[in-house]
Formats: sequence, structure tokens, C-alpha cells
Amino acid sequence: MAQLTFLGSCREIGRSGFHLEVNKESFLVDFGVKFGNPPAFPDMVPTENLQGVAITHAHLDHSGGVPIVLAKDAALSLFCTPATRDLCLPLIRDMYKISRGRLPFSNNDIVRVRRQCQPTAYEQTTPIGRKFEMTLFNAGHIPGSSMVSIRYNSKRILFTGDFNSTESRLNPGARKNLPKHDIVVTESTYARRVNPNREEIEEAMIQTVLETLERGGIALIPAFAVGRSQEIMCILEKHGIPKKYPIFVDGMARKVNDVVVKHPEYISSPQSFERAIHRTRVVHDNRDRQFAIKKPGIIIAPAGMLKGGASHLYFKMLYDNPKNSIILVSFQIPGTPGAVLMAKRKVTIGSREFDVKADVRYHHLSSHADSKGLLDMLLNIPGDPKFYLVHGESESCEALATKLEKKGRRAHIPETNEIAEV
Repeated sequence: MAQLTFLGSCREIGRSGFHLEVNKESFLVDFGVKFGNPPAFPDMVPTENLQGVAITHAHLDHSGGVPIVLAKDAALSLFCTPATRDLCLPLIRDMYKISRGRLPFSNNDIVRVRRQCQPTAYEQTTPIGRKFEMTLFNAGHIPGSSMVSIRYNSKRILFTGDFNSTESRLNPGARKNLPKHDIVVTESTYARRVNPNREEIEEAMIQTVLETLERGGIALIPAFAVGRSQEIMCILEKHGIPKKYPIFVDGMARKVNDVVVKHPEYISSPQSFERAIHRTRVVHDNRDRQFAIKKPGIIIAPAGMLKGGASHLYFKMLYDNPKNSIILVSFQIPGTPGAVLMAKRKVTIGSREFDVKADVRYHHLSSHADSKGLLDMLLNIPGDPKFYLVHGESESCEALATKLEKKGRRAHIPETNEIAEV
């Protein structure tokens, strides 16, 4: 009998981690962080019988604690796509830098992500130890993101990670014709919402950008460094923003662009992304930032919720001019500066309150499946699997469980550190 321990992301978003144990051999899927003061990681698992660790994708809520695990055993292998490996490194390094080293691993341990990684392609079946076989399937969430399928004994378990079956300007949609599985551990992030038509959102965002530029303003687009910044670049390129308006890219998005260029096989259109790269200007320092705000143009800068990074710097320079726009394109977690800005047009950053005169718009480009997308994907997995619902607030987990049960499927919402016989 196999045991599956849910280490995190139970009725929450953050610190994803799952430990599968079969006959004294075990395997780990994801080991992420939940940001707070201090940051929270899953409880550490024994490594004596651990055969390896896989990460579904590079976002820190799934990958941020991996150096903790790898530091326990220099012979332990990390499995993920080459793009995920290369995207993880700058994100984890940046987290370490921001924390000023106050994390349960060292800067030297971060190097293990590359040193101990066995890069794995989609659809490639890899034997791990004596008990497991692993296959990665495209998850459509960000470049290189995977659903991790583990075969053990005669059973198969799927860890969806974050997925999106809808193709975007950047990402191909997740693989839909999945093989038979007995167990599915699935995200439930947007189980209570239906995303608007993607093309309509793009059109509305472009209209906001053009209105801003034509009235002589600057369009600041705070965006996640991995995935969203690159998608915005592709959208702007596709819609042919007039060349007289410069497009600037700043912050962590610059390093991510370099990684994505090296892994063209993980994006929808490498040619479109190359054109988008050539259309943009890279910001290197404060001198470049001062130049970027001198005339009408577009600035793409992380962080996507205005929690820090280069977007903070630009916000402080642009917030008080009604010609400018601050265009939010990601989900804004309640309590973050972006969420407060949308609700009140005022926001406190540090000890200062900013009364925002710039236009504030919201055009949500989701990289997660919505309620319909979740059901479409999950109900089409052959084998009548039992579903374990994670990576969502309690209300989202419960909403998805109800919808699955109405379709005659078995669904369970685990608690943190719950052990299930699978």
C-alpha cells in the first residue's frame, strides 16, 4: 500500500509539497514557499529512502524550498524541464537576496538546483529507484510547466501543479488527452470564477494602452516576472503598437526573457517572442529609468501586485499624473498594494500613503484554468480517478469538490500533513 502525505497547499495557495511512499522508497513532488514573516515551507521529510524530487514549475510557491531538500543529500536528483530549472534559479536567488540570507538554506545550496538536476523532456518516461516511473506532461501554465505523472506498482497518480488548457500568446495549452490515472492531485485556484474571453481582454488592454499613449501618458504594467511579462510583450507585438512609442522591460523580467529565448520549444511561437524581444528596450539602471519616463511609452515591470521590485520605483514616479495609467494584469491578492489600489485609488507603500491620480485599470490575463477549464480537463482524465483538491482557498476547494461530486466523481480536500492510503 502506498502513502501520500500532503505537506502543503492544503486550503491555501503556497508551500506546495507532496510525499509519496511505496515499500520503503519515496518520491517528492514540489517543495515550495508561502511568503510571510517568516516564510513558511513544508515540513521536511526523511531523505534516507527518497529517490528524487520533481517540481511542476518555477514559481516559488512550488519550487522555493527545493534547495532545503537537495542540501540533505548531494546524490539526490531533481527532475523538471530544462526551462523550469533555468527559471527557478534567478527566482530563488532573488528570494534569498531579499531575505538577506534569513532562509533555511545557503547561497551555495541554490547551486544544487542546477548541479543535481536531471532535465526531463515532456512525454519522456523516466525510471526512478525500483518503484517509480515518472512522466511529465505540458501543463500550459508558464514556459516549461509540467503535470507530473508517477507510476507505482500498477497504479498511476497525477500531480497537475498549476495548469491552463487555454492557449495564450505565450503558452500552448495543457495536454488534454491524458492517459488513465487512479489518483489526481489537482489545483483549484479559480474554481469559483469564469475567465472572460481572452481575446476580448487583450483588446481591452490594448485600448487602455493606446488611450494612455495618445493623451501623452505612460502606461505602467506591473506584471509577474515569469510568464505574464513575456505574454504582455507578445500581446503588444501582435497588436502593432506604433513604433514611436517605446516599450521598456525592467526588473526580473529581463533575466526571464533571456531564459525563455534559450528554450523556444516551450512557448507557442518562438518567432513572435523574438519579434517582441526586438521591439522592447531593456532598462539597466536608474539612468535608464529616468529616460523611460520622459515621454509617452509603455513600461513592463515586476512585481505584478506592486509588492516590490521595479514596479514600485515606477509607481512612485508616475502615480500623480492623470495622463498616466497603471494597468494591472494579474490576480491581486487581498491586502496587497495592487488590490488596495484598485479598491481605493490610494495605497500605502512603506510609511507613505499615495493618493493616486493616474488612471487605474484591471485587465486580468489568467494563467490558471477557470471553473469550466478545471472541469473540462479533470472530467476527461480516463480511469475514474479519485481527486484530491489543493492549491486554493477553502471556498475554492469546496466549490470544485461539489462540482466533481455532482458529476459522480470522488473528491477529497486534504488537510496539511494528512496521510492518505492510495
